[in-house]
Amino acid sequence: MNIRTVDLNLFLVFQAIYVTRNVTKAGEHLNMTQSAVSNALKRLRERFDDPLFLRTQVGMVPTPLADALIDLVEEGLHKLTQAIDKTQRFDPATTDRLFRIAINDIGQLVLLPGFLNPARAAAPFARFETVGASSAEEARALLLSGKVDIAIGSWLPMGPGFQVQVLCEETFVALIGRQHSMQSDAFTYKEYLQSQHVTYRPSGASDAALQDTLYQQGILAERNVVLTMAHALGAADVAATSDLVLSLPMRLAGTILRARSDLRSVRLPFHVGPFPIWQQWHDRFNEDPANLWLRELAFQAFLKAPLPA
Repeated sequence: MNIRTVDLNLFLVFQAIYVTRNVTKAGEHLNMTQSAVSNALKRLRERFDDPLFLRTQVGMVPTPLADALIDLVEEGLHKLTQAIDKTQRFDPATTDRLFRIAINDIGQLVLLPGFLNPARAAAPFARFETVGASSAEEARALLLSGKVDIAIGSWLPMGPGFQVQVLCEETFVALIGRQHSMQSDAFTYKEYLQSQHVTYRPSGASDAALQDTLYQQGILAERNVVLTMAHALGAADVAATSDLVLSLPMRLAGTILRARSDLRSVRLPFHVGPFPIWQQWHDRFNEDPANLWLRELAFQAFLKAPLPA
């Protein structure tokens, strides 16, 4: 296939159908008629000699070739967008750019409440997407490929070729349900070890800080963990409706407490950290006005994140 003979707009149609799984919705997204999208899909099928999408009861399902192409197509479209943006002055008020942030679920919970409203007020036509990254290596690869603009988490600095900024210094507190028998504002060692605990497996390095502290205190094996969850989602509900203790980073605790009254925070009998939460980006975006704008929004969101009382 000769790239000179390909209408690059076809790849926009390919991406829209892949995301929406629907020809009509893809047309609405691209401001195209359904017939125009169908015609573009016909041309794509001829170019790749593959159906690409099969019509089913649950929508347009991608073929294995379409699944193999989507990352390459999105990376190419992203780089073309960057090339176009380089020739234009960045204006948040008019940009329709898609900004992508690599972040785990607990980081997203802290970031978005203080991020989204200021971002939408300044850039009403921009779009935002969070992308999961299960490890520092995955986040690094996403930044290197240009698939995300910044990465936020407790991952260690990614080394040469990347920039890093500390968003905040974190430590840990405990959350317990209002009905919990614990009445004071701080655990003693005895009370903490006699309690039963719920924990989860985060993808960042924050939990390692807690584990290291427990090890240094000589009580790692003594903590009575009765429930270990694969994800953070729902851990607060478990603590609120049981007698289990949930130890977690203080800004995450503050964000949770702001939204619900059936939990309260209790100080731990030891100090964890402090450990940094970073945002990182690739060198080539260091002076990019759009990336600078995004980084400042993220910084302000963490600066304003609530802390437990």
